[in-house]
Amino acid sequence: MFRTCARRLATGAVLALVSTGIVTAMHTPALAANTTYYVDASAGADANSGLDQSHPWKSLSKINATTFGAGDKILLKAGSVWTGQLWPKGSGAAGSPIVIDSYGTGSKPRINGAGTVADAVRLFNQEYWTIRNLEVTNTVPPTGTPGANLGDFRGIHVSGDNSQTLDGFVIDAVTVHDVTGQVNWIGGDTADNQPGITFQTGWDKSKRTGGIVFDTTVPNIAAPPSTPTILNGITVQNSSISNTSFAGIVVKQYTGSSSGAVATGWGTRTGASDTTFKPHTNVTIRNNYITQAATAYGCNGIYLTDVRGGTIERNVVDKTGTSGIETYFADNVTIQFNEVFGTSQKAGGADSNGIDTDKGTTGQVVQYNYVHGNGDGILLCQFAFGNVVLRYNVITSNTRYQIYLHSDPAARAQIYNNTLYNDASNYLIYGYGTYLTSVYAISNNILYSTRANATISTGSTITYSHNLYGGATLTVPSGDTGAVVANPQFVSAPINAPSGTQATGPALAAAYELKVSAGSPAVNGGVTISGNGGRDYEGNTLYIGAADIGAFEQPTGSTTRYEAETAPAVCTGTIDSNWSGYSGSGFCNGDNAVGAYAQFTVSTPAAGTATLRVRFAIGGTTGRSADVIVNGSTAATVSFEATGGWSTWATKTLTVSLNAGSNTIRFNPTTSNGLANLDYLEVATTP
Repeated sequence: MFRTCARRLATGAVLALVSTGIVTAMHTPALAANTTYYVDASAGADANSGLDQSHPWKSLSKINATTFGAGDKILLKAGSVWTGQLWPKGSGAAGSPIVIDSYGTGSKPRINGAGTVADAVRLFNQEYWTIRNLEVTNTVPPTGTPGANLGDFRGIHVSGDNSQTLDGFVIDAVTVHDVTGQVNWIGGDTADNQPGITFQTGWDKSKRTGGIVFDTTVPNIAAPPSTPTILNGITVQNSSISNTSFAGIVVKQYTGSSSGAVATGWGTRTGASDTTFKPHTNVTIRNNYITQAATAYGCNGIYLTDVRGGTIERNVVDKTGTSGIETYFADNVTIQFNEVFGTSQKAGGADSNGIDTDKGTTGQVVQYNYVHGNGDGILLCQFAFGNVVLRYNVITSNTRYQIYLHSDPAARAQIYNNTLYNDASNYLIYGYGTYLTSVYAISNNILYSTRANATISTGSTITYSHNLYGGATLTVPSGDTGAVVANPQFVSAPINAPSGTQATGPALAAAYELKVSAGSPAVNGGVTISGNGGRDYEGNTLYIGAADIGAFEQPTGSTTRYEAETAPAVCTGTIDSNWSGYSGSGFCNGDNAVGAYAQFTVSTPAAGTATLRVRFAIGGTTGRSADVIVNGSTAATVSFEATGGWSTWATKTLTVSLNAGSNTIRFNPTTSNGLANLDYLEVATTP
């Protein structure tokens, strides 16, 4: 029987010459260590020394034929464009990597593989490299047959086969886009094959095309060495990866699954203590923007497999296919502070989840993520075995299951202090069949649904405790000790704030609209959980009093809301109610003029620092800025970004100092465009 999340598994064929690491060009040694080389595609010449900006090299072939050493820098002229492959030779050293970067002003230097090479940028059996500030693409133009242009292509590819541990890879601030990689799935039904999409290709040939790929191989699959090649110390950060198939970022180990290969087992895992399993180590994927919005073949945003010790954090994963973030055959990976949204089924894949801890994953921690508007929110698909902690996430508006229980009986999951807001599905927490015989401990979660009788699956190995059930009528699991059936009193629901972008990063604060008020029954209604991470979604310390229910721990002090339409607030403009989604009876629509302010009079019990949260909306595409004037002095300048519509509200948070007693807080526009529409101001103080 073919299982849902197994169907995604896939891969691409390997070009024999490239994958074996054969080098056909003669290499000339670099002149000296710690040397900087300049390369200009327009004004350079390969006969030049390359040692200063006045005498740059010209071609990729010149770079590729040179062996560089520790501390060397290869600087490519901004605005330059090269077609072909960049593959410089040599290795750096610990603390002294070889660096590829740009110089001059203008757009990032562009490496265009143009579908003529498997890898636009390549490293093989090399270590200690930093690649920074490049634009990379590798695309074959479409033909009249959809998918026929897909092939064994990658943007940046780091690999090796020398049976060593290769250390020190940093990819920073690169732009990788439009890579037409083929979609090869591990399993599935070959009857579903289409141009560019192939099922039943096995582990080694699957899921290794796309934007940035780290993997390893062997010189001869029929006679592999006894020692694997392992990549250690991988960082991909501050980068944009868009419209690359199969995936955005891939990490993968060789296992020997192809026809004619001798199996090594390095990349597959039979148990938590499998000594044959040889994963890559110390992998960090952070602060990236990944989208597959403009390709029907773009699947996983981040596919982290065969890894021990990994962190995936503060990424925006936007409209990918199959899974936004997936781990597979991995150990000790933390997935945190990411925003994942818009995942859909693509290229024959059966899934559409935001985050998935999949087969053979142990020590997985999924925390502080904002997961919304996918097919499934969080998929727990730990086939064979695994253990995962799912805590302090905000999961909302996913169209099928908010949490999908799909693990085998040997797996274990702790699911606590998440806020689930369901307004798009008939399911909150769902599983079926033997997948409900895995052990799930589900505690301290807010389970809220605008749809009556949304499914909350139960089973003999599923324990519910101290969850809050709110919204429309829900069937409370009979064994839930400490169940709370009540309105959680969200601050502002549903969430109307804009999603994160490449410019803004993850819009984690948008989920603050699902915080609860100080009088909520969720406050102090939970059960104490040891080893809870020490903080909530927002960063508040755990616990303040008894444990709260949901992703937010109510802080000490007080929070007071001041509506913009109600005295003593002053609006230089009109009080309107023509756009939906506002709080109270209306909002302040300020005049489009400098000085057309909105002012709030607030009271605090003692002098000190206060957190301001102002709710606003701006239609169109242009933001507006305002000075924040506290008691007559400018305390800050705040930029209100366009929210995408006048009925789409967002929250801006800032910190100011207030006096004891009465204070005035004025938002004073800095341009003739005036203010955003302001709904309310919340003032949070601490004792």
